[in-house]
Amino acid sequence: MAIFDSQDDVTIERRIMLQPRKRFLPLLLGLCALCAVFSAGLRAQDPQPSTSHGKALLPSAKRVIISPTFGPSSVYPHWDNGYLVSHDLETFQADTPNVRLYDASGNQAVAAAIWFRGAVRVLVYSATATSDGRIIAGGSAEKPDGTGASFIAMTDPASKVTNLMQTPGFGPVNICLAPDGTVWSFGGTGFEGKSSQPKPGNTLRHFDFQKGEVASYLARSSFPNLPRPETMAGIRCFADEVVAYSSNAHVYIQMKYANDAPEVYHTEEPVDLRFITFAATGSKEIYGYFSKGDKGGLYYLAFDETSKTAQWVPVTGAAGTLTTPGAISAFWGRTATS
Repeated sequence: MAIFDSQDDVTIERRIMLQPRKRFLPLLLGLCALCAVFSAGLRAQDPQPSTSHGKALLPSAKRVIISPTFGPSSVYPHWDNGYLVSHDLETFQADTPNVRLYDASGNQAVAAAIWFRGAVRVLVYSATATSDGRIIAGGSAEKPDGTGASFIAMTDPASKVTNLMQTPGFGPVNICLAPDGTVWSFGGTGFEGKSSQPKPGNTLRHFDFQKGEVASYLARSSFPNLPRPETMAGIRCFADEVVAYSSNAHVYIQMKYANDAPEVYHTEEPVDLRFITFAATGSKEIYGYFSKGDKGGLYYLAFDETSKTAQWVPVTGAAGTLTTPGAISAFWGRTATS
């Protein structure tokens, strides 16, 4: 169970400190493993790394209890186009829901089974939602002989797969839906045999369900061989741009739809913390959740346009020891539309 609090910008999770009566302790401890308070409303000046300004959270405006369904291979959920998107990484049989959408009232609105005839396993790397409740998923379908075919699929409002693109040579690990109905992906190109040498190809790609791949950018060779830049990463589409962040490669990528090439900023992450997820509320308004052990919280990117670098800076009162009241213990994304 979780308690969802939001205004109209981002959705985050605050730790609650509970002091239950002893006779209810076993039950409440079980619930508290997933219990959190979500609040939002990030407002402040846009600082450069050298300034002393910071960002802080405004009080919560809405609170909703939700009980999302999580399986053994469930991936960290995120908010997109008015839904909390939750998906399972792998499925082994047909008619098993592996992508679910929860609405702003906390109710499960959609459950879809992304599956293909002849498959023995389907991997869903990434999933997103349209505003009318259709699902778009990127992944790979594995055949009995062990070979796989990567894909981007879209369901209809009844949760049936109706649109499908194969993406040979490219794993759509992170996907998002642009306002024109096209799909952007920050993904991988695979490796040569059993070596650590990546196959050639671009990592940021643009797809159309009618035309297939229509454009691609950022050669895989511009990143280190390992770790893979497409893992520990995310992508978000907005009204006039697509943005991606790779924790493994320490880069923030911003691509205006009208431009011919993306901008790339090299980033510095918090020391001894692990990147979990990120969201954006506007151009260069980027927030991320970092955590490791009992420490972590909400951070934002402060950009230096001269050096094309960016630094993660803690949001005031929202980072530190996770047991501290006010510290952010999870971050699900933005709830406002672009």
